[in-house]
Amino acid sequence: MTPTTMDDVHEQKLIQGLKAHESWACEELIERFADMVYRVCYRILQNPQEAEDAMQETFITVYRRIDSFRGDAKLSSWLYRVATNTALSMLRSNIRKQGRDLSLENDEDDERPLSDAEVIVPETFILQQENRALLEQGLEAMSPKLRAALMLYEIEGFSMKETAQALGVSESAAKLRVHRGRQFLQKYLAQYYEEVMT
Repeated sequence: MTPTTMDDVHEQKLIQGLKAHESWACEELIERFADMVYRVCYRILQNPQEAEDAMQETFITVYRRIDSFRGDAKLSSWLYRVATNTALSMLRSNIRKQGRDLSLENDEDDERPLSDAEVIVPETFILQQENRALLEQGLEAMSPKLRAALMLYEIEGFSMKETAQALGVSESAAKLRVHRGRQFLQKYLAQYYEEVMT
């Protein structure tokens, strides 16, 4: 259960308020989700001002498109999908302006099923307190799509289904991105400790 989870009745009331463009609903949405939306945007953009801009654009987009929200997923999952798309769009724009060639949509292997052996990764290895600073560096070095998946699942506490909905991909694709993100971090940490020991 995520920290921002609301009971169904309250969530429906909030959605109705947003669709009616009531000020209390907009204020509650921002108050409840601003910190987490900012974190999603910052993890992708790695720039505080750009993350602020992406966060504001996310809430504007949600406000404008709330009538299209059908309720197939939780409001939080839809909100994070908008945030992720907004931040990735801003990142692509920045990359194009810099004339760099970096594909953020290289998903050719995202639908490959994982074996149970691939999925089992020691959580404590990734989440140990002493590795926090290194993990931050590893997250920064990771591709934006892996970073977003790993952050939603591991840090924000989304279920795999919610992570998939937030990213707008299948559950198997989300599972694979989380797995690849974990692998990347493990290799990053292993390389660091190997360099320290030599």
